[in-house]
Amino acid sequence: MTISGYLIEKYNDMGNAYSYRRLQEEAQKQNIDLKMLGVYDTCINGNDCYNCGKLLENKDFVINRYKYGKIKDSINQLGQKSYNNLQALNTYINKWEQIKNIDSKYFIKPKYIVGCCDLLFSLLADMLKLPFVAKGLESSMGQEIFLIKNKTDYVSLAKLFSPNKEWLFEEFIASSCGRDMRLYCVRGEVVAAMERCSLADFRANVALGANVKKIAILPEFHDIAQDIYRASNLDFVGLDLLYGKNVPYFCEINVTAGLEGIEKATNVNVAGIVVNIIKGDFNAG
Repeated sequence: MTISGYLIEKYNDMGNAYSYRRLQEEAQKQNIDLKMLGVYDTCINGNDCYNCGKLLENKDFVINRYKYGKIKDSINQLGQKSYNNLQALNTYINKWEQIKNIDSKYFIKPKYIVGCCDLLFSLLADMLKLPFVAKGLESSMGQEIFLIKNKTDYVSLAKLFSPNKEWLFEEFIASSCGRDMRLYCVRGEVVAAMERCSLADFRANVALGANVKKIAILPEFHDIAQDIYRASNLDFVGLDLLYGKNVPYFCEINVTAGLEGIEKATNVNVAGIVVNIIKGDFNAG
């Protein structure tokens, strides 16, 4: 049985992107036809989707590698199944939804406040202590994440963005400054784990130049992954944890987690695991 699907990215010509290339390689091994679609190269007319002027046909599945907007929602309607599930993806791209809805007895949530920069600085400093972190609600790759050390930093943040922009203000976890853990989770199971470490930044994103190394998958990681899967129904997720004194802190989840850092750090064929899950869904059906 040959199955086919679309992988949604920003542009059609991102075929050299690591995650797509690896998923394509593994799909070919399984005789799966996987085609990239760029949201910026696609338009919607009624119920029809056109990519570079060509009417798109229905496929068996869609893999979401782009998180934003209504065009990717319409492309998802062309597949019998979406990875991640569109409703779950659209919910959990938002860091407020994450920290509000996701719980586990195996991690601690940082103290947090959601609000705009019109909030009194003294209120935030009193509730979160200094320094604290400001996160854009739907940012990724370390963008729109700032360390607020004083009132000057806070005023600068307000000037950089619209005063109506909502932020997730969080307690700063000093014990994890410049490093964190990234776990790649597949339906509640941790298949690979790495530490990300930056000597130059309080953020530990690979996109910002952090170094990575493999770490052991601890039993409590599986418990956390299962709790997140039950809460979110996300098939494939990158889970970021911060180092605490005794137990980790929840940082965030990434609903379109890239594969390059985790595969190179751990030598785990994560792309193959993802493709096998998709193929198994259709073989089971």
